[in-house]
Amino acid sequence: MARSSSGSGGPDDGGPARFPNRRPPCRSRGTGLHRAMRGHPPRRARPVIVSFNYSDLFEDFFPLYGIDQAAFPRFAGTANHTFLALLQRDVGDVVWYLFTLASRPWEVRHETVGCLIRFLPVPWPRRLLRRVVLRVRALRSRGRISRRQDAPGPVPAGRPRIYRTLGYYLTMLSLPFIRALARDRPDFLFVQDYSTGRYDLLVLAARLLGIPLVARHAGSRPETYLAPWTKRWTIPAAHRIIVGGGREREVLMQRFAVAPERIAVIPTPIDTELFRPIDRPAACARAGLDPQRRYLLFVGRLDDRPKQVGLLIRAFARLAAAHLDADLLVVGEGPDGPHLRHLAAESAPGRIRFLGWIGERGALVPLYNAAECLVLSSRHEGLPAVVAEALSCGTPVLAARVGEVGEFVVDGETGWLVVPGDEAALVAGLSMVLAHPQEVRALRPRVRANAEARLAPSATAAALRAVFTRPAAPAGLSRQSA
Repeated sequence: MARSSSGSGGPDDGGPARFPNRRPPCRSRGTGLHRAMRGHPPRRARPVIVSFNYSDLFEDFFPLYGIDQAAFPRFAGTANHTFLALLQRDVGDVVWYLFTLASRPWEVRHETVGCLIRFLPVPWPRRLLRRVVLRVRALRSRGRISRRQDAPGPVPAGRPRIYRTLGYYLTMLSLPFIRALARDRPDFLFVQDYSTGRYDLLVLAARLLGIPLVARHAGSRPETYLAPWTKRWTIPAAHRIIVGGGREREVLMQRFAVAPERIAVIPTPIDTELFRPIDRPAACARAGLDPQRRYLLFVGRLDDRPKQVGLLIRAFARLAAAHLDADLLVVGEGPDGPHLRHLAAESAPGRIRFLGWIGERGALVPLYNAAECLVLSSRHEGLPAVVAEALSCGTPVLAARVGEVGEFVVDGETGWLVVPGDEAALVAGLSMVLAHPQEVRALRPRVRANAEARLAPSATAAALRAVFTRPAAPAGLSRQSA
């Protein structure tokens, strides 16, 4: 691992692991999170925002997409990166906390977002939980246990709910995490998803520290974790919750009794200068595609349970013979990649191309412009960055009616909506797109204009500044009816 730009040692380089001298560490006596950071953070020109992403352990998530800790500072393109980049530019100083199996903490600055990344070691109970899960998987799959199953590689797909939930809880027992909070003394905690167990513990931490917590809806659901009833207390305790549209806003108000003034509707902002329409022959040339053929496009992680990529492959296979000039392009990697490649080879030989994970954001622009449409077949989502990027390029979207997608993909105007999980409906939608190329092409100027009006980052910065305004008193925990 290379040494970080700030001079701190990486997890394996043998160099000193230290944090920058932002301020001297707290000297209060005693132990615990409250004693480690007593009182409010000092007044600063720019607030310090400590951010937590969706995954609880780096090694269980990012390596699935070919991203190790050396490559992570260059990895960008997700909705989370977009939000953090705007926060860093227009609101405050962002410090991104990531939890790792590495033995010592280290830091690096993200090359695109500009924020500081802290890699924080997890405690031994979290390591033990991972080791047990991996060894049980080894027993079930091969009938024997490898002594080094806990070393390389992520926990496979289909993780048990108890692992997902306990993993989040145990990760937060990290002593380097508590020390980092004491050094950074953040003005805000920013959590990517309020459905996880990590969110619940961070709500408690924010209350102990007397600082506001801001959450952002990322598409997952509380019932996918153990003890979802805790959300009755913890979700209403957030200072602000960012959602992509009115549908999730209604869920928060009706199911969790969140006060409407605590909810900010901020769609995923997109760089509309980068993601813009370009001439299709030029786009095909840049992407290495045959301009005489037509393309349907999927962009996302190859995790079949939430993303339903297998459903898309089966749907395309049913109509491939009727449209011999069309191919399906699949961009992404993930735990189900081998299975999905095998399914594609059996279902539609030579007609489905897997392009791997594309981390450089600009490299997706020619693919969006070469495609007839982007296809989103997910079970659940918020507003994925790929949908906003496609719309910004003027590319219509054929999507399952999930999350806030339906507020931006309007039937016959910016794309088409189908019932989630319905293969016949997806086949019908794909057939309509391929059978009416002129009508589909005619939508593109309208799709682009809509994206420029609703997804450009200019209005988002002001909305984020309003969200990250410190309240007169921190929000407390109170029981709310479901």
